[in-house]
Amino acid sequence: MGVFTYESEFTSSIAPARLFKAFVLDGDNLVPKIAPQAVEKVEILEGNGGVGTIKKITFGQGVPFKYVKHKIEAIDKESLTYSYSIIEGDALEGNQLEKITHESKLVASGDGGNVIKTVSKYYSAGDAQVNEEKVKEGEKQATQMLKTVCGEPLHHSTINKNNNNNNNLIKNKIMGVTSFTQEMSCPVAAARMFKALIVDSNKLIPKLLPQFIASVDVIQGNGGPGTIEQVNFTEASQFKYVKHQLKELDCDNFLCKYSMIEGDPLGDKLESIDYEVKFEANTSDGGCVCKMTSSYNTIGEIAVSEEKIKEGKENAVAIYKVVETYLMENPQVYA
Repeated sequence: MGVFTYESEFTSSIAPARLFKAFVLDGDNLVPKIAPQAVEKVEILEGNGGVGTIKKITFGQGVPFKYVKHKIEAIDKESLTYSYSIIEGDALEGNQLEKITHESKLVASGDGGNVIKTVSKYYSAGDAQVNEEKVKEGEKQATQMLKTVCGEPLHHSTINKNNNNNNNLIKNKIMGVTSFTQEMSCPVAAARMFKALIVDSNKLIPKLLPQFIASVDVIQGNGGPGTIEQVNFTEASQFKYVKHQLKELDCDNFLCKYSMIEGDPLGDKLESIDYEVKFEANTSDGGCVCKMTSSYNTIGEIAVSEEKIKEGKENAVAIYKVVETYLMENPQVYA
């Protein structure tokens, strides 16, 4: 099962408690009223509005989907956090997606407004690939509803009795963070893969891929958090170099976090790329499962192109497979 993660942030001048009440607690009544072209009606099929409640959302003519069923997974009025899963509906693309989970958290900002942080995870069924165009369409619809709710209180005295200047009070901005997660199974033990692909990579990767990687040089640090490495590519590569900064290295739990902070792949659109790699033992066959999450941090509101994401996925998988093959052919190495 593949997992595609999409993260975004919005800022709003509306106080977090008021927006949470409008969008989450009273959303079933408010959204169909202010955005009938998007949502025709919301029906509670099971539960009382708390955890476990199942809702059916019937969309209007302005949305390419007919309906979805939501199951509330968590709702916390104190921390202003809300999460739910889409468990049925045409947004799941037939049998391509097993489910979609959404988590939203409203955090107070210094100007009296708030930052809305959302994380959406798309779980593919079996070996099916997540359709990134569908992901963008779903996020577009969710964003539009949120923007509608943010703007609507300025026109309804029952929600905002004092202000009616929409242009001065509402500012929504998409922060440049796009993340995806991929999982791969491997017949090699987690400890061996971690040591080869992470701990000893500056020595092993140039050895296995000399046609693409000329060298990996430590330019700052001693191998622990804060260490900066420069990867120098050969003429066969389209890039000259990148610099990676190590954020966390947990050899006991086979976890590594690092960031690309400089180099040709960032261009003039990306501020950095964050990576998290974790290996988990697979007790059934003695191998492991590798979970890799990449987060692209863009400059301003620039969107990350599908080509760049696809290229990043392919490069990561290619290196992973080369290391896996090498360890399988040389069982004594890192044993």
